[in-house]
Amino acid sequence: MVRRVVSRDGTRIAVAEAGDPAAPTVVCVHGYPDDRSVWDGVAARLADRFHVVTYDVRGAGESDRPARREGYALDRLAEDLAAVLDEVSPNRPAHLVAHDWGSIQSWHAVTGDLLRGRIASFTSISGPSLDHAGHWFRTRLRRPSGWGPALRQLVHSTYIVFFQIPLVPELGWRSGLGRRVLRRLSGSAAGSPAVADAVHGLELYRANIGARLSRPRPRPAEVPVQVLAPLDDPYVTPALQTDVARWAPRLWVRRLPGGHWIPRERPDVIARCTAELVDFAEGAPESRGLRRARAAGMVDSAVGTTGRRARAAGTELVDSVERASESVALRQARTVEAGRVGAVEGAPERRGRRRVRAVGAGPVDSVEGAPESRGLRRARAARFDGYLVVVTGESRFARAAAAAFARAGAEVRGDGPDVPDVVVDSRGTAREFAARMADRGEGGQLVLHDPAEAARLRREYPGLNVIVTGDGSPERAARRVLRAVARNRHAGV
Repeated sequence: MVRRVVSRDGTRIAVAEAGDPAAPTVVCVHGYPDDRSVWDGVAARLADRFHVVTYDVRGAGESDRPARREGYALDRLAEDLAAVLDEVSPNRPAHLVAHDWGSIQSWHAVTGDLLRGRIASFTSISGPSLDHAGHWFRTRLRRPSGWGPALRQLVHSTYIVFFQIPLVPELGWRSGLGRRVLRRLSGSAAGSPAVADAVHGLELYRANIGARLSRPRPRPAEVPVQVLAPLDDPYVTPALQTDVARWAPRLWVRRLPGGHWIPRERPDVIARCTAELVDFAEGAPESRGLRRARAAGMVDSAVGTTGRRARAAGTELVDSVERASESVALRQARTVEAGRVGAVEGAPERRGRRRVRAVGAGPVDSVEGAPESRGLRRARAARFDGYLVVVTGESRFARAAAAAFARAGAEVRGDGPDVPDVVVDSRGTAREFAARMADRGEGGQLVLHDPAEAARLRREYPGLNVIVTGDGSPERAARRVLRAVARNRHAGV
């Protein structure tokens, strides 16, 4: 049953609910040019355990359509979310999962004062904060190494310029051209948006884009944030979505094979990832998937989503493994982390931590509450904590690879029922693992000896990264594999 909630300015918002109202509330916020039905598959999977709420944002579906452009400003959208929360979860913080413009407006809500204390966690899909995006472009354009990511995002965003033109985009939607272009770019997953929703939703772009990108504000998020970044999104690059550790200190990042409308393509994946963060925010232990996603968030923060620094982080780890000794940065990171854990658990402060704190360097500042330096984040991100690595066979190479990944912090097994994140295959069973990884929908990496089989797997499973071991001694090949997997974490699991 659909009911109407009245927002602060009188706009009526259509709201639907499923699941047990006594369970934790998960509110799903859709984007443009969709309505709440984009969440049907995800909501059906979450409703077994949670109180799931979907609603039509203003201008879409069964909700009212403001007549004036200022009615679509982000502040009005945040007021709509507040009205929904007052109705569906008045006495308990709710969890948000949002897509596209739903994510843009949810970032605005979780980084503002209106809903402070009302949000328990936030899962963002294919929609950055406009203020964060403005800062991101400024940072990238200051140095040549950032021009490439900025240019790629600008190319992906050309449609936004088109949407600013008066009347022409409206004509495109009413003539049917808009739907045809959408289908060509995103396939059937884009659905068949209502013309009225597409036309009225244009005001979201016109009311917010220019002001926010040209004059971005610092907007930190206090809540746990999970970013689910589809790797094949034609509108929002993973770099723009995931490089947000500056604004979200409690960050988890997952890069998912799929396109922009991944809530329709893989509702099972979105529901599982969302449920893991909700469970953790509600007090459950951090899942292995979240531990891996937390490490991925540190990689983005540390390397700034540029390949050169990603390679540097992977090389630093491999060099540490080869020497059986840590670099200064890795050693400092481990010392500070151990000291932090001991302090949390009530143990006496370790001598190493006292020594590091006495120096007054970056790690000390992090422990004492200042932001963690990029070098320290890169050092901590170089490890494989939270990763499950399956190594098959008993060859010298298999033993060397297993030892290398174990030293890097991964959980190493010979097999098992769980879907691994990395498979080093010496028995010719890579195809079986590839099918399991693809079914999970969170990517993965395969390492094998046969170049022909590697080529076939790349064609059949484009969402997976396939690495060929190459020639050389087993120990040297294991080091190359570790380096390649560390580097490619950036584009997959």
